[in-house]
Amino acid sequence: MPPLPNPPEKEEKNKKEQYAGILCRVLAQGSTCQAIFEEFLALEYTDPAYGQVHFLTVACFMIQHGRYSDEALIGMQSLLKAYFDEQLNNQQLRQRTAQVMGDTSCAWKVTRRAGDRPLPRVAWSMTIVDVARGKQDPEQYCAYMKQWAQTILQEMPALLH
Repeated sequence: MPPLPNPPEKEEKNKKEQYAGILCRVLAQGSTCQAIFEEFLALEYTDPAYGQVHFLTVACFMIQHGRYSDEALIGMQSLLKAYFDEQLNNQQLRQRTAQVMGDTSCAWKVTRRAGDRPLPRVAWSMTIVDVARGKQDPEQYCAYMKQWAQTILQEMPALLH
């Protein structure tokens, strides 16, 4: 499998989309992160070879686009860490997610609400745009998705302070 391409050159980095206070690179074709995310979801729902990383797709997109509440960010950080440290399979991951995020007695919401503190901007070193470069091959796509998730796990503490 070829290595992940280097991040786009400085000029390309200047092409940005601002979404929920998070800056994202935009593909030269003008596609957005949301459009790429929806394309990934379609791939994952129609082909099990892509669907094996569905949790990572949703978690990474939601984290980078400021959609999780502060409490959910902490839960997702814990789940991502467990995914890699314990090498959880999809069934174990679903069970753990239900335990961490599915407590109906908790007073917090999964998604950010109007009035929540603004999240700090993070200069993410890898985004959904980078993963899109490997979408033609399920093995490469899954490898890129895992690398994206590991990168987010390393960089997300900036959101939690």
